[in-house]
Amino acid sequence: MPPALYLSREKKDPTMPTQVFSALSHRMDHLIARQGVIAGNIANADTPNYRAKDLSFTPSQAGGMGLRTTNGRHLGSSTSSASGVGRITEDSRFLQHNGNSVRQDMEALKQNQTALDYRLMTQLYSSQLQLQRLAIGRNQ
Repeated sequence: MPPALYLSREKKDPTMPTQVFSALSHRMDHLIARQGVIAGNIANADTPNYRAKDLSFTPSQAGGMGLRTTNGRHLGSSTSSASGVGRITEDSRFLQHNGNSVRQDMEALKQNQTALDYRLMTQLYSSQLQLQRLAIGRNQ
């Protein structure tokens, strides 16, 4: 085995499980918030001049596992918001005659994709918990 590979295995980050749990939790929080934004769009599908909204997410928001600023002159992240789970953007590409931009077919697709993503995150979280239990000898 090459020495570089051996050394990289020896010097594992002890906070890695914490970072994984944090990233998964943050992603799940984002998906819960996005589901609420999508539900709001569907509820306002007939409201005149309502613009469809979406909640964006970038991996750099995932609980400390993102990019670090190494120079004070670097640009900060523009995707954060007061809630910390993403940035709400308005979509006015598909305006109807009443000024509303909600497309129920697209909202249904986003809703299904968000539900599938959340299910995946919960499965990954459960798998990580099982690995931790196995590592400490509590595999029950």
